[in-house]
Amino acid sequence: MSQGMAKKKERPPRLLDLEPESPPAGTPASSRDSSDQFVDMFMYALTAPFMYFPPWDTVWGANNNKTRALMYRLAHLKDIFEAQQCSEFEAMLYISTATHTTPLRHDWVQIYLWLFNRWNPELAQQNDLKPDRTELNINQQEDLARLRAWIFRTQVNHMKAKMKGARREEVEKEQEEMKASQPKLF
Repeated sequence: MSQGMAKKKERPPRLLDLEPESPPAGTPASSRDSSDQFVDMFMYALTAPFMYFPPWDTVWGANNNKTRALMYRLAHLKDIFEAQQCSEFEAMLYISTATHTTPLRHDWVQIYLWLFNRWNPELAQQNDLKPDRTELNINQQEDLARLRAWIFRTQVNHMKAKMKGARREEVEKEQEEMKASQPKLF
């Protein structure tokens, strides 16, 4: 490479990018990247759908869960984006909605109880709901991480489809694909 040719810095992909855009003239790349990330993070926090195991969306309306989930998203936004996983609170509510359909396997019960004790300690203590151990074993940690990543990907894909104004058939096809990759809780 000759000295006269400047090496073009490649922009990292944005989470919610639809297609590459040309930056405004005179904008430094580093400030563009950080502002793009800031926008993506807050778009996610404020507009990502709350995931539930169909048709149990009523759990989200109970006990002010939507507001609490939004507050946890905002409080842990940086961690959520670094790990690309939804908040633990959202995962707990998703698992809770799954219990309305069929009983959970033992590991998922333990994961749910661990999350419940972490995010609702007063209610857990009142009802004497305790997991078998104070920490999740490695397999349970991996299952929880997979579920949180799946929920996050599903939320982001839904947001992208909505931003693109995707046709209903495309959204339904994407939902079927996501359903096929959903972690098995029972």
